[in-house]
Amino acid sequence: MNASAYELLASLARYWFIALALFIAVRLVVAVLREMRIEWRVQREISEAGTGINATLVLLSDEDGRLRRGKLYPVEGETTVGAAPRCDVRISSRSLRGVHCILAMEREGLRVVPVGEAFVVVDGEVVERRALAHDGSTIQLGGLVFRLRLEEENAL
Repeated sequence: MNASAYELLASLARYWFIALALFIAVRLVVAVLREMRIEWRVQREISEAGTGINATLVLLSDEDGRLRRGKLYPVEGETTVGAAPRCDVRISSRSLRGVHCILAMEREGLRVVPVGEAFVVVDGEVVERRALAHDGSTIQLGGLVFRLRLEEENAL
């Protein structure tokens, strides 16, 4: 074989590897996009299959006086509340533990479960294990006092 034939084969091999790499990259992007679409659809179905009730905690007061009164904290599904960065509702307050409580929407209302020895009061009753809060209930978490707002979603 002469030199030009080797150059031709080398060029073809080089471009073949580039084409193969591009093909693999495109297939990878398509697979990732397909997985993302599936995940979005599952998340949408989960949110549509929820209780049909939206919950919001409205801050009435805090003992530190550092937080804005009337601030809204949405509760979706099962929500952790506390001072830790991993909490769904993170509130910087010295009176809250890392994970202070868990809130979960139910058909009857909002289930409030303190974590560990966290101080939680629902409608004037200290919560030892769990309590059920309803629309308009007062919820105290440490030195923070909230009013619970429940709004039913309109069915189409």
